[in-house]
Amino acid sequence: MSNSKDREHFENYRQQTRVKHEILAAYLPAYFHILKQGRNTLNFIDGFAGRGTYTEEKTGETFEGSPLRALKLLAQNEDFAKQVSTVFIESDPILFDQLNENVRAFYDENPKIRKPECFHDTFSNRVNKILDEADGKLPPTFLFVDPCGVSGASFNTIRRVMDCDKCEVFIFFNIDGVRRIAGLKPLSNVLIELMGTNERAQKLYDDLRTTNDVRKREQIILEHYLTAVKEDIGAKYLIPFRVEHEDQQKTSHYLIHATKHPLGFKIMKDVMWRRGHSQDQAGGLELRQKGRTNFIPLFDNSADIKQEILDTLKVGLRRVSVFYEQWTMRPDDLRCEAAYRQALLELEAAGQIEVLDKNGTNVKGAEARPKPKGKLTLAKDYFVRLRT
Repeated sequence: MSNSKDREHFENYRQQTRVKHEILAAYLPAYFHILKQGRNTLNFIDGFAGRGTYTEEKTGETFEGSPLRALKLLAQNEDFAKQVSTVFIESDPILFDQLNENVRAFYDENPKIRKPECFHDTFSNRVNKILDEADGKLPPTFLFVDPCGVSGASFNTIRRVMDCDKCEVFIFFNIDGVRRIAGLKPLSNVLIELMGTNERAQKLYDDLRTTNDVRKREQIILEHYLTAVKEDIGAKYLIPFRVEHEDQQKTSHYLIHATKHPLGFKIMKDVMWRRGHSQDQAGGLELRQKGRTNFIPLFDNSADIKQEILDTLKVGLRRVSVFYEQWTMRPDDLRCEAAYRQALLELEAAGQIEVLDKNGTNVKGAEARPKPKGKLTLAKDYFVRLRT
């Protein structure tokens, strides 16, 4: 961050920012819980930390940004407080001074956590220094890459972190900004830094000039970036969470989570799904703020999952956990457990399948299953089969 427009970003705490922070705050505890056993150190690195707080423009109310939210999570858990080291990086001098003050104040009130480190530096420069000092071998690290625009989100720096064992990254991918930069002549250095190599940037640049269709151009950009992350970083499991403009019927940006582990993929899908919503329904891997669009996902999320379930059950009964746990860990499956639960319940209601008890012998109809708060459930240890 390096100018007044970046500073203005922190003077308005918008819904899309709130959702981004909620996703981060909900996922981090799961990540640290899974990896804390047998390790002395885990890392959280915030590469574009800002000032640490946001202000709601209309009310003047102050909200915690990603640095303070992360620190609060650590302070609330004794294990995390002892094990997790935090690094906050900010390049803008005014924002850095505010960040440093906010982080220092939090630490003064919560001295049991590891002392946070704040650096007035660029994301790439500081993270590469950290990697060099560690001989390129970081402990498990959750990297948050959240630039206000496009500049500075170095692909090669992200790759170096992800080369380390059990590291994950959560990226603000400003597709609106990429659209603008990709239209510049000659080929922008910012686009090269984003894509990692001149060759990849040039291929994206050239492919975008094959169509004027806005939706196709968006898909080209996203597909090029995700392919680069998969092939060059080796992150097999990727989730692009789409965020729509507040006042325009088009995509503003994506929140991209990249991991090499199927469990992290499954958990993050659940986290994102609960915080997404479209105009006509809650849940999903997008946040629609304006209204309906003709957007078509890069991955075919609209495929008939009910038919896929029915085809599978033609072979015989299946435990519900097959759909909740095995299917949700398939690399190209962007549906979460809640989506499969809903599909199974709808198939049951339509009389196409029936639910059996945990032994797979007796029918366990909807009326015989628990209904906490009046809501029908379907536990993972039940069985399902086609209704004959």
